[in-house]
Amino acid sequence: MKHPDFDDLIAADVPPEERARLYRTHELLVQAGPPPELSPEMDAVPWPDDALQPLFGRKHKPRSARRVLLLAAALATSLVVGLLLGKATSSTDTATSLKARETVQLRGTALAHEAFATLKLGKVDEAGNWPMVLHITGLPKLSRGGYYALYLTKGGRPLVSCGTINVDGATSVRLSAAYALEHFDKNGWVIVRQTPANHFQPNQIVLKAV
Repeated sequence: MKHPDFDDLIAADVPPEERARLYRTHELLVQAGPPPELSPEMDAVPWPDDALQPLFGRKHKPRSARRVLLLAAALATSLVVGLLLGKATSSTDTATSLKARETVQLRGTALAHEAFATLKLGKVDEAGNWPMVLHITGLPKLSRGGYYALYLTKGGRPLVSCGTINVDGATSVRLSAAYALEHFDKNGWVIVRQTPANHFQPNQIVLKAV
């Protein structure tokens, strides 16, 4: 089945930004393929002339019931695609957005030369929780049962965990800590690698604050 041409669906006088958005949706629908074929009974149903009004202000020749139904299905699908994309984007933004009061840079140790991380600390809430957003790049994905963890140090040694993270090259996660930061080393943030063999020994420091 031949896909409707974009210019046949959208008038030339549609604003450029709206036209670009509709074109991206049109391309997604083309890649998804056509909807299921109508049955012969539905294809034979007559379509009233007053239902074949032009879309977006452009005049079109009357179409068959089959083409109009397919067009309606495509427009409905584009609406669903737009809602899903918008929801996914807003969810990601909400999960990692934070108004930072302080930003800490962490660099890789001898165990992870290429690794780098940025830790954004938010304002403590009334209950005493510190919201944080951690961006990490350069760490490999660990084998089954392995993970990374953000720690605060005391006397240079990782003491309390502020959350665990799975990483595959790069990731951003939102975390929270309930500790009084003044009780730990100044700028004492580290990321440790924890494997099944050393779950209770956070001694493999892969990144540390600079």
